[in-house]
Amino acid sequence: MKWNPRPLRHMWLWRGGGRALVLASIAVALLPAPPGMGSFTFDDKIAHAVAFALLMLWYAQIYAGRRDRVRCASSLAVLGLIIELLQSLVPYRSADGWDLVADCVGVGLGFLLAQTRLGNMLSRFEIQPAA
Repeated sequence: MKWNPRPLRHMWLWRGGGRALVLASIAVALLPAPPGMGSFTFDDKIAHAVAFALLMLWYAQIYAGRRDRVRCASSLAVLGLIIELLQSLVPYRSADGWDLVADCVGVGLGFLLAQTRLGNMLSRFEIQPAA
């Protein structure tokens, strides 16, 4: 299946920004956990949900069609699974199924937020006149 991106003038910038966000998420997930942080903390789950909501919101602006947004959501859920698998391979981290649940909740939240005015932020930057 072919992806149908929104016709954005600075697509290279928006896609590059999205890739940077994904790489940053993976890097943070593989860093040693902060001291005193157990396997299940509410703050950690909120951080997972917020990070994945932002990723979904970002990509939903680039790929605005419903089918493409569902594909983005699925891809981000797989990313969450891959991150958990990678964490299980790192000696100072561990996989946590609740993190994956929080990731998926965040993807759903980002999907819903993309239906609001927030879902057009990149387009609004595109049409701003140069100063």
